[in-house]
Amino acid sequence: MVYSTFNHIQGKIGSRWAQLVRETGPENLLLVAIDAAKYTPKVIITSFYGDILVKPFDIDASMSGFHKLKSLIESTKSSHNLTKVVIGIETTGHYYEHLVYKCHLEGYHVRTVNAATTAKERETLLNWSKTDNLDLMAIIQSVIHGRGTSNELPSGDILNLRKLTRARRELVSERTKTKNLILMHMDHIFREFQGKTVWVKGKRLLAKPFSKMFGKGSIYLMRHHPHPSDILELGVKGVREISQRENLKIRDKTIQTLIEFARDSITLPKKQVEADIYLLNQKLDRLEFLENQIKKLERKIEELFVTTDGAIILSVQGIGLVTGAELAAEMGDISDFDQAGQLIKLAGTNPIVKQSGGNQPAYYGVSRQGRRPFRNIVYQVGKSLAVNNPEMHQRYLALKERGKHSRQAYIALGNRMIRLAFSMIRNRTLYQTKAENYTLIDEISKKIRKENVEKFFKAHVVSTQ
Repeated sequence: MVYSTFNHIQGKIGSRWAQLVRETGPENLLLVAIDAAKYTPKVIITSFYGDILVKPFDIDASMSGFHKLKSLIESTKSSHNLTKVVIGIETTGHYYEHLVYKCHLEGYHVRTVNAATTAKERETLLNWSKTDNLDLMAIIQSVIHGRGTSNELPSGDILNLRKLTRARRELVSERTKTKNLILMHMDHIFREFQGKTVWVKGKRLLAKPFSKMFGKGSIYLMRHHPHPSDILELGVKGVREISQRENLKIRDKTIQTLIEFARDSITLPKKQVEADIYLLNQKLDRLEFLENQIKKLERKIEELFVTTDGAIILSVQGIGLVTGAELAAEMGDISDFDQAGQLIKLAGTNPIVKQSGGNQPAYYGVSRQGRRPFRNIVYQVGKSLAVNNPEMHQRYLALKERGKHSRQAYIALGNRMIRLAFSMIRNRTLYQTKAENYTLIDEISKKIRKENVEKFFKAHVVSTQ
């Protein structure tokens, strides 16, 4: 029992490293540290004990540089009678990926080291100094101590899905910023367009003309009639005619409120806000472009995702197309893991536990030592499950009753989903629930387009009957 506990803490990756060192013998290992860069990576070659066999040298980030690296590795390996090459490389941006791929092809054992890990090595050994050469030695020390991962980089559909879902997340973030800028310009052009305080029977209330600020009707008026003087010039009849002509479905109550707010607006004359009107239209163009790009990306994600092993999690209530694709992409190839707990650790959503002597263990926040994109989607998945999955909603309420903050509860549910997804993908089993009105075909059909429903069931060998 003790062995399995420590194996879980260390993880499969740490166990592999210990096994490699035992089987090969530390005296037979050649260590190579690479500090990846866009143009000029830096390299050092040492023994397992940290003895420098080749002083730090530069290579160019192309095949000529890799051939130089390979030549020096092989000559050093031969001259010192070493049998196994271990490459340690820091995960700097995306510049390390091609080197990792090439080193794998050469049969080298590759360990990727997080920048935070090498930073800790510098703190421990090098008194806060930071130079390229010290970075290389920090990588060497990290490898010697068994830190880093030996996972191969994701490839094929998993790699493409991860790139697409991360690109979508960036566009969504940009869309949010663009919307905020639009609202800022509207504050200058027509402050009350977003709403204002009104008094009803002695109570202060916030009244808004539009329930959705970025609905079809609201966007049309912001683009074509943004200033209070524009609304007053149109009048009730003019706004109603535009609504009917453009199929905006603006309610009469909204029109009346707009007219009332326009009459009482504190906004400056239209001439004085011309710059804001011009910039507003630019931002609206940008918003339209981003919306189209996001829709295209989501269609591409759907086409790719439905046939992957991870798409089986779409059978879970509360897991939509985008959140499911992001979760599956960040989990990657689960065959490299023995337990779902190792994936949770990879996300950095594992709880920090401190225990000393005979005291009871104390639980703090999550470690945050994993991949940030993975951690973000675990939180979003938990949040969605808390609202849209009946069984998970009950778990959420139970966590709240125990005094957990909403954020803690979302992480707990997200971690539970990782365990559930791990089991479903590994065993190729669909979601099992006692929830009323749940049918598999309906659950899948509401998440993906009709033409992809058949692809999903065909890929996962499930009958639609």
